[in-house]
Amino acid sequence: MSHPILERHLERGAVKPLYLFYGDEEFLMDRALVRLEAGLRDDQGEPPVKGLFYAPSPRPRTGFRDDQGEPPAKPVREAQDVEMAEFLAEARVATLWGPGQLLVLRRLELNAAAFKAINAYLDHPAPRTWVVLLAEGAKTRDLAKNPVWGRLQKEEAALGFYRLREGELYQWLTREARLLGKNLTLAAAQRLVEMVGDNLAELSQELEKLALFAGPENALTPALVTQLASHSRTYNIFALVDALGTPGFHQRLTSLGQLMDLGEPPARILGMLARQVRMLIRVKEGAGTNPAELASTLKVPQGVVKRLAQQAARFSNAALKGHLAMLHRVDFHLKTSTGNPRLWLEWALVKMGPG
Repeated sequence: MSHPILERHLERGAVKPLYLFYGDEEFLMDRALVRLEAGLRDDQGEPPVKGLFYAPSPRPRTGFRDDQGEPPAKPVREAQDVEMAEFLAEARVATLWGPGQLLVLRRLELNAAAFKAINAYLDHPAPRTWVVLLAEGAKTRDLAKNPVWGRLQKEEAALGFYRLREGELYQWLTREARLLGKNLTLAAAQRLVEMVGDNLAELSQELEKLALFAGPENALTPALVTQLASHSRTYNIFALVDALGTPGFHQRLTSLGQLMDLGEPPARILGMLARQVRMLIRVKEGAGTNPAELASTLKVPQGVVKRLAQQAARFSNAALKGHLAMLHRVDFHLKTSTGNPRLWLEWALVKMGPG
């Protein structure tokens, strides 16, 4: 399942000549792209010629990947940076091969000029060409200010991809498990999110590992999740940040050692520690706020907010701010010193207990 509107168009053989994908869940956008490409194959199974382009933007690129996160097997025609007008002109250059061409423009910043170009293209779309525009991070309230937005909605060409709420996340994991031929219990889904976080790409990867780990066993249980997760980088990052609230430093150093043994870059470990401390500060400052509201602000599931609140209670505001300042110093030393990064991280973790 990619997006219900796109699925309906594919089922009816009524794919639109242009789609605008927008929202903050790029993993689901990439899933929809893969699904669209598969749905556009001709009767002989030949896929459309793909063209991947980027709108000029300083943001890093994620690329066009399949729903396992792997690059496509078939080569993709790729241009570095193109303006909207140039991209739509490219769409009018007909291909002689396959069922047509699928052209994708990523990192689109939607402004008045872009909407004007979209409107003109919709008046006279190119034959045998399907255009997908990706406006990652764009919000409905901002897009709705332009009158062309109404046309895109009326033609069912604007598809939103949003971060999943906590309950939706568990349902999504359950559906993903069924596609893998497994039954994921609600408790196991909750445990997986608790250990891995709410990043869909990471959850998908961990779920696939879990299904393989389970072998012929149909039910994926919390015990299996815990057993497998202890060998996962993703889990060990979260185990490390969760250990910040425990007395003594043995557990923190053990988690760090496991991460380093798994090849986790020191800079990423430091970044996750700093992120956790910032969230703990925000949770303490937001004491008394509605948990659902706080979860939305922090962009984490509500269950994670509860765990953060329990952890934050073990620290004073001064201690957390001191820990954050110390992590900034460690970051400076990692970037400027030739010393062993592990020693710097161990030094910080010894000092980062509750208080």
